[in-house]
Amino acid sequence: MVEKDKKKPNRIKDISSRITIATVKATLIYLVYFAVSPFIMPLIAVVPGLAGSIEIFVAIYITLMILGDLTAGTIYNCFLNVGRALFVIAYLVLSIGDGIFTTSFEGFALTVDLTLVYTIAAMLSLLGLSKAVLQAINFMSERAESGTKP
Repeated sequence: MVEKDKKKPNRIKDISSRITIATVKATLIYLVYFAVSPFIMPLIAVVPGLAGSIEIFVAIYITLMILGDLTAGTIYNCFLNVGRALFVIAYLVLSIGDGIFTTSFEGFALTVDLTLVYTIAAMLSLLGLSKAVLQAINFMSERAESGTKP
């Protein structure tokens, strides 16, 4: 049996690569938000408070994503991924409610039923939650096989 050379990982290099990855991901997510925000601006005139709500969502999501990337390779990464998925589900439930929006203009009332879109978004969020839970189970089983503590 051939033994591989086990070198101590360079912690500074590891941490700097994690910081770089987290910065790049956060920048890309913010650029997507910045590119999509002009298309949302007409809705902001109709729905007051939408801009602030979206900004808070993006800020919390990016914060959880950065913390998850910084704690890669630890059990805290799994916890943060579960927290991020639960945050998205809770945000959907609290912000959209029943999925039916009614707005009235000068001469007519407009009612939009978005329950199908809401259901699809909720199912995708549940898929993200199950992925995070399975990652935590995989992490713990790998640690148990190698004999190291989590």
